[in-house]
Amino acid sequence: MSDPFSQPPRFDSKQFRQAQEILPGLFLSGALVSESREEMKELGITHIIQVTDIPTPRFPGEFIYKVIPVPDMDETNLIKHLPSTYEFIHGALKSGRKVLVHCQAGASRSVTIVCAYLMKEKKMSALEALTHIQALRQVAEPNDGFMTQLLLYAAIGYDVNVNQTAYRRFLIASDAAQREMFGYIEDMTLAADPQNAPARTAVTMTAGIQQGPLKCKKCRRALVARESVVTHTPGQGQVSFEYRKRDATLHISEAVQSDISAITPKAATVCQSYFIEPVEWIQELHGMEGKISCPKCDSKLGTFNWSGEHGYY
Repeated sequence: MSDPFSQPPRFDSKQFRQAQEILPGLFLSGALVSESREEMKELGITHIIQVTDIPTPRFPGEFIYKVIPVPDMDETNLIKHLPSTYEFIHGALKSGRKVLVHCQAGASRSVTIVCAYLMKEKKMSALEALTHIQALRQVAEPNDGFMTQLLLYAAIGYDVNVNQTAYRRFLIASDAAQREMFGYIEDMTLAADPQNAPARTAVTMTAGIQQGPLKCKKCRRALVARESVVTHTPGQGQVSFEYRKRDATLHISEAVQSDISAITPKAATVCQSYFIEPVEWIQELHGMEGKISCPKCDSKLGTFNWSGEHGYY
């Protein structure tokens, strides 16, 4: 008698040991296939994208490798590699070669790379790309962080550039997570110092209203460009921000002189503070939270909090 509570397996375990051809010439697998020279030769593989914790290729000189040594974690910045992986795959396929993209299990990191290629090349949404892959490789399931990055990749038009505000905010969120997890930031993402911007871009016009930088009330030093002000509503913590991840925003208090009416609050209570991206004049931020002072006159401007859990409103 069969067990009424038993469930059929979600996928065929053989998929872990095989490579699937997602597009003509583009294969996806786990590490097992990449360890078999004979199997890859049989498939006709010439190019390999290796997305594992291992920083060295297995068969150097026999295949053309692109190695991306990153962990399968929500916090991993994989989006920064998507432009170069697209070019690697596209160039190989265009020349009639075959590409294998693999991570350890062939479920998360490598799937994200292939999803991104389908999105840009075939004009698919992230969900359409993943559905296409899962129809061929059921084990495909990027982690939540990578799915968020795929959505961002589409939102910025596949242009992974720090001049893109949404991408810069993502990097700031990554900085905050790194600071919280490890106590330091390897390479902090900083917005441009408006003091060093060309005069012609120091002030822009939006619907006939001047949108100049926020300035120190005491010495009038330009501090923060308008595009570096993070939109939020009065409230507590991260729920106040449009970008809901832990985003390492910095608080600038009433010491900053500006036209607050230019930023429309989303609630009845008018917020008297600004939340900003880290900018170039902030050289070092010691600890998880502290004070920010004007780089010219040393007047107190506000506070920073890398955890993003609270702020002054």
